[in-house]
Amino acid sequence: MSVGAGHDARGSDMVQWQGTNFTVDGHEPTSAEEYYRIGLHCWNTGQHPGAEIRFLETAASTGHSAAIELLGHIDYTQGRYASAVPRLRHSSRSPRAAFYLASLYHHGCPQAGIVQSLEEAARWYHASAELGEPEAMLVLGDLYLERLIPASRAPAEHALEQFLAAATRNHPYGQYRAAEIYRTLYQDNERAAVMYQSCVDNPMTERHALGSMMMLQSQAHLREISAFRAARRQQQRRDTAGPGRRGDFY
Repeated sequence: MSVGAGHDARGSDMVQWQGTNFTVDGHEPTSAEEYYRIGLHCWNTGQHPGAEIRFLETAASTGHSAAIELLGHIDYTQGRYASAVPRLRHSSRSPRAAFYLASLYHHGCPQAGIVQSLEEAARWYHASAELGEPEAMLVLGDLYLERLIPASRAPAEHALEQFLAAATRNHPYGQYRAAEIYRTLYQDNERAAVMYQSCVDNPMTERHALGSMMMLQSQAHLREISAFRAARRQQQRRDTAGPGRRGDFY
């Protein structure tokens, strides 16, 4: 579906915004899905600022789930938490919406009438993680390590499980954190090396806010692990060779 915008004055006022006439595949939008696609196009491209709200709200008024979810995202990212919350609750089967609700409970949000609650935050983080949101997995890992939420096993086990889940979704910080757990808490250099190498090879690492740190630390630990392997192999060769032969002194 292609979305177009022009200054053709023909057509209904319902599909115009500030003098611009919007079309979908060359015709004026008539369905909620078409209004949503226009709103999504405006949001993704940054063209016609403000138009995305106009078209998304038209779609949302008919109960269009994706439009409601995107409006909740826009409200949240722009700090309009009071209007974001009902939209996020409506979209609670969205991993992004569940993560935002978790964050609001984690830190509390008087503007939206939300009292800080780690119990509620954990519930929403788990919901978001189960829906596939790696950011929720990473926060859960930290909460387990800090012993801030109940754990049925050792906190490190729960944390590693969450970091590995994020790592399998190619999240560089998940790869890095899993490597750190393997190296420091489990003294498992082989599994740590696999995760460090994944972080180094991940093209998303350099785009992450902590990308430089993760890259430098991962490379440093890989060198250490490589040196340890070399020293171990050398020692094994010595052990296999056994003690040197003595000369005959008698």
